[in-house]
Amino acid sequence: MMNTKEAIYHFQHSEKMKSGLIIGAGLLELLATFRNEAESLGGKKILIWYLEGLLRELRIAQNVIGLNHYVDLERKLMEVIGRIQMCQFEEALRSLSEGISMATTSCQASMNFLMEKKLV
Repeated sequence: MMNTKEAIYHFQHSEKMKSGLIIGAGLLELLATFRNEAESLGGKKILIWYLEGLLRELRIAQNVIGLNHYVDLERKLMEVIGRIQMCQFEEALRSLSEGISMATTSCQASMNFLMEKKLV
C-alpha cells in the first residue's frame, strides 16, 4: 500500500516524464521537417542530447521512488534514442507515443490515491 509521500513523488515524476516525452515528440516532429543535411544532423544531436537528459531524470526518479516501476519506460526511451540515431523518425515517434502512454498509465494509481485523500 502506498503512502501519501510515495504517491506525491510517483505522481510528480510520472507527470515530469510525460511532459518531457511530449516535448520530445514535438522536437522529433520538427526534426523530421529539416531538409538541409547539416540542420538535420545538428537537430538530431540536440534531440538525442535532450532525450538522454530525460533518461537521466528517469533514472533519478527510479532511485527516489525505489521501485523498478520505470524499467519499461527506460527501455522505451532507449529505443527512441536508437531509432533517432538510425534516422527512423516515424518509428521513433510511434515509440515516443507509447512512452507517453506508459507515463500516463504509471501515475494512475497515485492519482487515484491522492484524489481519495482530496490532495489533488
